[in-house]
Amino acid sequence: MASILNTFKKFSKRRKYIRYNVRNDTFVNLVPGKQKVQMVDISLGGAAFIYNGRPEDLNASEALNLPNLQRLHFDTVSDISAPGYAQSPDDFRRCGVKFKWIGATDKAELSRFIEEFRN
Repeated sequence: MASILNTFKKFSKRRKYIRYNVRNDTFVNLVPGKQKVQMVDISLGGAAFIYNGRPEDLNASEALNLPNLQRLHFDTVSDISAPGYAQSPDDFRRCGVKFKWIGATDKAELSRFIEEFRN
């Protein structure tokens, strides 16, 4: 019975924030390590980006650095092979993240980033 309830919750739950596609030339850095990743979409609650490597390579990352907004901490929600890319051990992957707590000042900076880079 619990699994039926969980399935129902999963399908009935809507996003809290609108997701916006970003321009193709939008890159941000993961922290620590400064790995550059291509952002795909973003909202006030999370983002998705494409990176090259294995999921284990991403495990050490804990935050994104955006212009004017350093160390935006996140939890990984999904990490799948990116559609349309070659399959290899070090292929491109699409990672979806949920942002952790964001203060009012950082939320304002994130809103400015979204307005500037959304497609």
